[in-house]
Amino acid sequence: MNISQLKVDFHWVIDQTPSFVLICSLNISLAITATLGNTLILIALHKVSSIHPPTKFLLRCLAMTDFCVGVIVQPLFVAFLIEIESGNWHTLFLTFITLSFTLCGLSFLTATAISVDRLLALLLGLRYRHTVTLRRVRCLVVCLLLVVIVISFIYSLSSRAIANSGGFVLIITSLFVSVVSHAKIFLKLRQHQAHVRQQHVRDEQSNGGGIPLDIEQYKKIVSTIAWVQLALFFCYIPIFIFLILSTVVQWYKVGSIFHVSALTVVYFNSTLNPILYCWKIREVREEIKTTMKQIPCFSS
Repeated sequence: MNISQLKVDFHWVIDQTPSFVLICSLNISLAITATLGNTLILIALHKVSSIHPPTKFLLRCLAMTDFCVGVIVQPLFVAFLIEIESGNWHTLFLTFITLSFTLCGLSFLTATAISVDRLLALLLGLRYRHTVTLRRVRCLVVCLLLVVIVISFIYSLSSRAIANSGGFVLIITSLFVSVVSHAKIFLKLRQHQAHVRQQHVRDEQSNGGGIPLDIEQYKKIVSTIAWVQLALFFCYIPIFIFLILSTVVQWYKVGSIFHVSALTVVYFNSTLNPILYCWKIREVREEIKTTMKQIPCFSS
């Protein structure tokens, strides 16, 4: 990456325009809400026992990446914007951009993995618990982490076009897998409901494939991750557009107001996810209420 060009690209920051104040204020506020919200979600998920361990591990990974965005990435982002004029920001920029790519990329891939996990739970039936184990899910998350780390290092080591192409392919592939998974889940559930109405339902667990026993809990998790991925899609649209334009059109550069605004929208997703968890999963919502009652200022 051409470091000397970045200061030119960030001229709107150096000029102390209203955009600079707005972007910094938004990211400070979102960092606080993302940190607090995901802390409560992690505590609640630790206490909830009704969710299958591999699925809960993926949900916790998603919450942890959002937590790290609020605790690490957004403060680094604000510090980087403030330090641009001083000229002592090169190392800070490389650290920020690497962590941003890694954590946001892992969040996107983890949401896709949860969709596939829910599809396998529906299709495999009793075999699901033997096939999708906690150990295998942990290995999958490690592999996903390695993929996004490689892409982020490629981006930080001056190969921006290659990294943009890799990020583009990653987003498209993840979206495709998620849409296919949810489409199959929807069709399978509709088929199941039709059988119920016709009173011809058989015990699909006995033949090793079909609807899980706890169908209500299953629907809650599927609904939650569907909303999470819808939020991901809308929050990642701006950065997705930027990746395309920065590759095709030279004047869409890193450091432009469009790029920084797109990153802010991506970080907003880390605040939005805890709200979706609370809204869609009753057990998580109840645990959060219990936790907050233990805090003196909320005890009343």
